Amino acid sequence: MHKLIVLFETPDNGRAVTYHNEQAFQSGWQKFLGLAEKMPGLRRETVSRVERVLFGKSEGGYVLLHELLFDSKEALEAAMQSPEGQAAGAYLQSFTGGRVVLLTAEHLEAGEEDFVKRNA
Repeated sequence: MHKLIVLFETPDNGRAVTYHNEQAFQSGWQKFLGLAEKMPGLRRETVSRVERVLFGKSEGGYVLLHELLFDSKEALEAAMQSPEGQAAGAYLQSFTGGRVVLLTAEHLEAGEEDFVKRNA
């Protein structure tokens, strides 16, 4: 599987963002969800509210991590190029004022049965 990862940055009063409070963010995010969920080939989504950044560069921090999962890299690319993907992307940029990070990644997952047990 492959995924599109969306990191929503914390609003900064010095930039033109349309969400300056939790209610405005929720409204904008819900509209983005409605658009993104129309992307062809979308198989699953995960959402995580960021509590804090423990380590690493984070100028203003992040409020939300949203992952959209697809069967393959090709399916992800096709979804992003589709009219639905383009509409979701355009709205995302407008709604966040560009205070968003987009990543693509291969999604790998291991369950407990896959862990290598080592004696310390």
